[in-house]
Amino acid sequence: MKKIFVFGLLVFGMIFHISAQDKKQRKCTLNGYISYMNSNSFDSISNAWLIDNQLHNRLNFEYFPTEKFSFVAQLRTRFIYGNSVLLIPGYDDMIETETGYLHLNKNVLSEQNFLLNMNLDRLYIKYSTGKWDFQLGRQRINWGRTLVWNPNDIFNTYSYFDFDYEEKPGSDAVRIQYYTGAASSLEVAASVNYEERMTVAAKWLINKWNYDFQLILGEMEQRDYIAGFGWAGAIKNLGFRGEATYFNPIDNSDTTREASFSGTFSLDYTFSNSLNIMAQVLYTEIPKDNPLNNFATFYTSNLNAKYLSFTPWNIFGSIQYPITPLFNLSLAGMYYPEINGYFLNPGFDFSLSDNLMFSFIYQYFRGDFPNAITGITQKQQINFAFLRVKWNF
Repeated sequence: MKKIFVFGLLVFGMIFHISAQDKKQRKCTLNGYISYMNSNSFDSISNAWLIDNQLHNRLNFEYFPTEKFSFVAQLRTRFIYGNSVLLIPGYDDMIETETGYLHLNKNVLSEQNFLLNMNLDRLYIKYSTGKWDFQLGRQRINWGRTLVWNPNDIFNTYSYFDFDYEEKPGSDAVRIQYYTGAASSLEVAASVNYEERMTVAAKWLINKWNYDFQLILGEMEQRDYIAGFGWAGAIKNLGFRGEATYFNPIDNSDTTREASFSGTFSLDYTFSNSLNIMAQVLYTEIPKDNPLNNFATFYTSNLNAKYLSFTPWNIFGSIQYPITPLFNLSLAGMYYPEINGYFLNPGFDFSLSDNLMFSFIYQYFRGDFPNAITGITQKQQINFAFLRVKWNF
């Protein structure tokens, strides 16, 4: 596996030589960004803070040897230093956590106060001919239709809270698509995770009545049979999306697992002054093997399409408004009725120049959780504050 990782790094050593060629003769593209982010976390403003810093670089490389073939490699590099590295046991292991079969996420350096992590989260070849597309390697297979929670996203579920990872994780997979029309297709995909467990599924996408509908059948991680349904369209000028998936254990004799259902829908609207509002509701049955039991596990875990929350009902709302073309305000929130809990997420983006952006993001969680042993309800809260400067190239 190390050889594969080193090979990926060597690819980027060739990029800058190739990119010096005349633009008309180029068969490759390169873009990315560099950012610095300061993070502060605390349960109360009067208690001790965890203060961390991150330098983040991303390189997106694509090579076109022929009209039908392409090769994609994308590298995420993070230099993290601060209190979390020093004080949280196993923090370096958490950063290096790998969900795919190929271990392409490595801590190149890991010391007492800092670590350097390199993650080759895209590495695949693509072949296109006529109505067919074939992809092999680490890639993102995005079957979700909504923004926050995605029961249909069985290959590489992502966390809404991880705002700094805009590209979202990928999976080690083979993917075949056949386009039956301008807005319809048949798709089959198979992936292998770090446990050497396979996820295999087929998706049928059709367009009717100005709506995209999809049907999904397969099995996830060789643990559950799945059947899913999703849609995306509009009610007049109101965006209307949704998706749902039923999970049924393959091994009926396994008493640690049980069947569950997750369904969600969202509505969004953009006014003439560019004010955007959105609401989404999720209902998810909580199976006995759900690893999420509080905010901490919810925030830090690698989510799974079967385990999207720690409470059955989840309500989300957001509003965004560009005060000026350079200054954008946003406010998002979640409500968890069963624990009298909520999440607040105000923030703003300010464009310093065409390619340079300054952002402030705040995240606040609060909820009442019953103690599993005593049954006494305990309040849990945590604050995160982020300052980020990001340059795109």
